[in-house]
Amino acid sequence: MFVKNLYSYVVFSVLAASLFISSPARAFFPSDEGINETMYRNYGSLTSYEAELTFPSEPGTILVIKRGHDHWQQTFVEAGPNSTVEAKSVGQYFESIAQCPVDADMPVSVLQFWAPDDPVSDWKELGVSNSTRSYGFSDDTPAFIFGAEPGDESSPQIWFNNEDFAPLKIVLGPQREISFGTYSKFAGFMLPHTGTLMVGDEALDFIVKWKSVRKKFSPSDFAPAAVKKSSGCAVPSGAVFEFLKKCLKLGN
Repeated sequence: MFVKNLYSYVVFSVLAASLFISSPARAFFPSDEGINETMYRNYGSLTSYEAELTFPSEPGTILVIKRGHDHWQQTFVEAGPNSTVEAKSVGQYFESIAQCPVDADMPVSVLQFWAPDDPVSDWKELGVSNSTRSYGFSDDTPAFIFGAEPGDESSPQIWFNNEDFAPLKIVLGPQREISFGTYSKFAGFMLPHTGTLMVGDEALDFIVKWKSVRKKFSPSDFAPAAVKKSSGCAVPSGAVFEFLKKCLKLGN
């Protein structure tokens, strides 16, 4: 059995090498199953976390994102000169289930795009085509491109680090993208600590502070009824909140 498998491996290696010479992008790009397996291996056990996003362009504005019990929850805090405005939302996958206030119009959690529940299926739901795969460079980092050819800046697509498969960039559509910059290991996971949202030529930088990983949250933290009953909510009106909506708002 071992000799037979070894022979098959040698034949496959020679064939793969010839394909690599003629078409490297299609020869070695991971399959859908390979992408899922790698994402699950890297982040499958990241079932809960709490992260705090801050925005250098708007000091005093904080977005706290919790993940647990297959849901996400967000608290957006905007500190104004005279008062502090707070809005909340809870959702699952790429859908918001409840918000406070009900007309807050908060977008999906930005970290849900980075590490979704069912990676390939969920990214395809965003419009990413699994029929197109290629290679490119994200700044100076070699990257797999899932969903587009190099130079296509409009089609929904995901860029992965060529070595550790960390998501580097997510293009949601024409002139809307999320990129993740600095990665480092925290609690055993390679996690992003900086990022940028782009809408056209406008950019919004953010910093991610991971407050906890694999923390046990109460199911009530993600209960729609609890979010709806939150007191003191109001609709934020600052530039960061409006930018988040422009960049991350989906059609559902």
